[in-house]
Amino acid sequence: MLLSEIGDKEIVDIVKGSMHGKLWDAEMLFDEQTGAIKSLMIPGMGSLGSRFKEELQLPWNSIIVIGEDMIIFRSS
Repeated sequence: MLLSEIGDKEIVDIVKGSMHGKLWDAEMLFDEQTGAIKSLMIPGMGSLGSRFKEELQLPWNSIIVIGEDMIIFRSS
């Protein structure tokens, strides 16, 4: 799967049932030695899209499934 194919997917927490924006809004953190994706940094979005909440660091291994419309993860 190409990044261009998953960038528009909504990021959803299965535990809290909350939506955290689209993958295009996130930054990826990579392991400098292996190049593997370590985590996603998702900007905190407040009401009406204003940024006032803290960023969410989402470990890559917390992603359960990358579906047709959503990326579903389990928060701790």
